[in-house]
Amino acid sequence: MSEEKLPQKVDPFRFADNAIRLQGVLYVNDLERLCDYLHKHSGEIRVDLTFGKNEQGIRFLTGKLSGHLQLQCQRCMEDLAYEITNKIWLAIVHTEEEAAQLPSGYDAIIVDNDILVIQDMIEDELIVSLPVVPMHHPNECKVTLPLVIKSEQELETGKNNPFNVIDFLRVKQETDKK
Repeated sequence: MSEEKLPQKVDPFRFADNAIRLQGVLYVNDLERLCDYLHKHSGEIRVDLTFGKNEQGIRFLTGKLSGHLQLQCQRCMEDLAYEITNKIWLAIVHTEEEAAQLPSGYDAIIVDNDILVIQDMIEDELIVSLPVVPMHHPNECKVTLPLVIKSEQELETGKNNPFNVIDFLRVKQETDKK
């Protein structure tokens, strides 16, 4: 099929029986549910999917999703470029009962009425692969968090006073004003 235009809907059972491969691009701003998790709605996701049937007769969908998403770092609240490289390996089934009968190690996609909406499936895969709390690597973030600050007395006694954070914040506030 075409490298750029993906079909909206496919019959994954027929595609698997005929070992069809799809390649193309989805634009991030077209993925409305995914955009709810993003800081900016720009970019594209490269899609490479292969449908097939293995020697056990299990129809499958395998492939790769790749691209860059713009998240918001929850530490500094700045843009965070997040690289997505997602591998997909799904068994294609009609019902939950069929999914329960799959050999261990198979994740299933349940397809109603023999129609799979490609964009929805890809969007689901992208959403579940997002980090729960997106943050820059500590060395790259504009905000540096203090490590545990212990006084000599705390180190000697091994006690940690929960009110020490108040002293730390007071000192930090005074240094920020200067």
